[in-house]
Amino acid sequence: MRYIYLASAATGLIAAAIAGPAQAGDTILYADPPTWVDVAELPPASDSQGSPLRLAENQTRMEDGVVSTYGDLAFALDTSQALNAIGSLTISWMPDKGDLTVHRLELIRGDQRIDLLANGARFEVLRREQRLEQRILDGALTATLSVPGAEIGDVLRYSYTTTTDEQVLDDDMESVEYVPTKPAPIAAGRVILSWPEDEDVRWNTTRVDAAIEETTRGGYHYVTIPLPAAEPIDIPFDAPPRFRLPPTLRATTFGSYTEISADIAPYFATEGTIEPGGALAGKVSDIAQQSADPLERAALATRFVQDEIGYLLDGLDGGNYIPQSPEETWEARTGDCKAKSLLLLAMLRQLGISAEPVLVHSQMGDALPELLPALANFDHIIVRADIGGTSYWLDGTNSGLRLANMIEVPRFRYALPLREGGASLQEMAMRPQAVPTEEISIRMDQSAGLALPAIYDITMKISGADAHGFQALSLIDDAEQKEDMLYAYVARVLGEHQAADMEVDFDGPTGIATITAHGLITSKWDGTKPRFELDVPYQALDDALPTVDRSRPEIADLPVNVRGPVFNRRDIEWKLPEGEYRLLGKPEISEVIGGTRLESSTDLQPDLLRIKEEVQSLAWEVPASELPEMRREALRLDRTLPRLRAPADAKRAWEYLGADRQLLKPIEDIYAKLVADADEDDTLPLINRYSFHFWTGDFAGARKDMDAALARDVSADNYVRRADALLNLGELEAALADYAAAARIDADYSLADNRLNALALLGRADEALALIDENAFLFEDLKYDAMSRASVLGLAGRADEALALLEDELAIEPDDADLLNSMCWESGVNDRVTEETLAICTSAVEKAQDSANAIDSRALAYYRLGQYDAALRDLDDALTRAPAQQPSRYLRGLVKRALGREEEAQADLDIALHAAPAIARMYSAWGLPPR
Repeated sequence: MRYIYLASAATGLIAAAIAGPAQAGDTILYADPPTWVDVAELPPASDSQGSPLRLAENQTRMEDGVVSTYGDLAFALDTSQALNAIGSLTISWMPDKGDLTVHRLELIRGDQRIDLLANGARFEVLRREQRLEQRILDGALTATLSVPGAEIGDVLRYSYTTTTDEQVLDDDMESVEYVPTKPAPIAAGRVILSWPEDEDVRWNTTRVDAAIEETTRGGYHYVTIPLPAAEPIDIPFDAPPRFRLPPTLRATTFGSYTEISADIAPYFATEGTIEPGGALAGKVSDIAQQSADPLERAALATRFVQDEIGYLLDGLDGGNYIPQSPEETWEARTGDCKAKSLLLLAMLRQLGISAEPVLVHSQMGDALPELLPALANFDHIIVRADIGGTSYWLDGTNSGLRLANMIEVPRFRYALPLREGGASLQEMAMRPQAVPTEEISIRMDQSAGLALPAIYDITMKISGADAHGFQALSLIDDAEQKEDMLYAYVARVLGEHQAADMEVDFDGPTGIATITAHGLITSKWDGTKPRFELDVPYQALDDALPTVDRSRPEIADLPVNVRGPVFNRRDIEWKLPEGEYRLLGKPEISEVIGGTRLESSTDLQPDLLRIKEEVQSLAWEVPASELPEMRREALRLDRTLPRLRAPADAKRAWEYLGADRQLLKPIEDIYAKLVADADEDDTLPLINRYSFHFWTGDFAGARKDMDAALARDVSADNYVRRADALLNLGELEAALADYAAAARIDADYSLADNRLNALALLGRADEALALIDENAFLFEDLKYDAMSRASVLGLAGRADEALALLEDELAIEPDDADLLNSMCWESGVNDRVTEETLAICTSAVEKAQDSANAIDSRALAYYRLGQYDAALRDLDDALTRAPAQQPSRYLRGLVKRALGREEEAQADLDIALHAAPAIARMYSAWGLPPR
């Protein structure tokens, strides 16, 4: 019963009731509306501005076991979009349960009413199994018609009635009507429910805020709701489903769930349903011979039904509620939840196990006690087996059940046993899972350095229903599809990664899928601080608790769903360069917060971090009264999760010189495999390797990567990447050619600083200035025009012009941090520093938001004035704030040399010129050579 007809929607705005007539048919009838219908007048166009749905009527009559639903809809075809959208009508109904009768189909054009039915228009009947891809054969018929002669400005009005007499309900009736709410564009309409006074019908509404009228006239009781109703309050998705039910009007003749239980139970009787000596009986006998343990027998029987019987719902001829026999299911090797549950039930009972079928709702089960009793409140059926005093909830349509995980309780919350004499709702109490559904081992190898990409190995073991999909994935031949799916699943834990190898395996006896992957991932260490720090990622505890917002008064009392049921284990190993690391946070965590058990144990060795974790849900939901404490405890947990601080001498990416470059080889090998395995048009592995080469000072390797990338993808970004590598290799003319090529593709690259500087260094300052003139429109602010011109003029030996330009801009914006810094810098590189300049430099430092650049500029000013100690203090500060700022390291080398600290000076210069060789030519042009 995976699909039960709660409602059928003809327009998406008005939902028809469940149920259907005793004399059903697959031929569309044409007749006047039933006498019980209150046909509405169409509101005037003046009352319908902004509401394309001029009329929306949904009237339901419950009488003599039949539920009849009348719909009356009028659409304003005011635009071509509306004409196209509404020009083809469809109405669906269930022919085995009732009839479809069309009453009206007309176009209203001014004062003229064009009766399309009288003119011969007729609907065509289609059988459209739109849900076959979901293994659902519902038997619905669809009436379809392309509206003839419709014009923009018309109003299309049509009305119809569907009737339903559900086979299994006898004389009982039930109705679930959706109530449209604002901002639905409805000018006028009603939802009306009526029944004879002598019928015992109970009704109520869910989340409907409207002036409901209840009257009795002519021997019938009426409930009327004007449309659209007020928009219901927005309920957060983390609230239990019972608070998120759609606005509905419900009615039923059932007095209790016990009546439903008793009425449906006979359809699930099992006596005599397995033919003695038949093939199915042989399967049961095989299970009995494998084990005498009832638990193991139940597990084997459930696995048999899950794995050997495919899913297919056959809703024809009452099949939405009435199951096929176990023998039919076995012969067809397909069945829906009813058929599978009846088969499993018959097998369990024949194996001597006490069991009974139970109705559940797969999504909104926690609302069942609050809803009026109705069969339509359920959309699924499973089996409850009682073994050794414990209830086991067995779902034949699920997958992955084994003896080890049979204790698990699905999140249906309530179940209705189908039992002779009837039964009431039974709560499905939460039970913590006995075995993990997911065990993940992550190995990160950063023994070569914290700034380098990590070599990762991950193993993911998935059990239960989640593992079932990987069984099919392990067998498919489409390598690309398999790779894409595995990548996405690994990325769910690691985020973006570069996988060199990925595999999946499925073990049938245990039902465990194992995914393994190996490759590279960008370093997760924060290198922007004086010392590397790591907020250890991938911790299961990090996202185990939801972020709950109950700040709005109207939702303050809502509980929150606990994620799950889950039971996950995670083991993280992080291989480090040997050193004195500091562990921040709590090494041991053992908490129960928000209905979730959280365990973590951390061990730190000189070259290895290990974290072992468990997360297990213990409850379905957390009461609102406990949410403030849950938020406080969750915040405390977040701030005590393990973090690492690295030693002060941890290598940066640019510090791999000489023999240390051998440490890069394992990473190089993986990059080589990634490049070799990539598709011919895939440049991402080359771009990733380019970044690795570039930031570790291998500019020749970076250039080769971009040579190969440009052979595949002639993009502006790739040209710029290669140009930056060429610049550091000293090939300025080649770099300029690439910058020009990038600018031809993307004008935004026309005024790249490196391009302008390279032109000036080659004595082509006039060409650089011409480029600025030609592309000045690219500057968002005129100050940037002046700053770019000043840089070019300074390199061309025209320092006076450069500084004059900046002085003019500062006269307009004297407190602008960028202009102040530019004036300080240009004064320094052109050796025009005065005491007044120092005041400008200090002002730039004070006003800059990110002051590392401004501090570097002031250091250069101090250096020009011979104030080396002050320059050194600033440069140390700048490099603390921005360790990758290589010009500051270069200048610090010059300062240390001036102070007579030659060994330290050479170390700084060696690193700076290894990381950014282009610095030497620039600084030499300013009279600041390395020697």
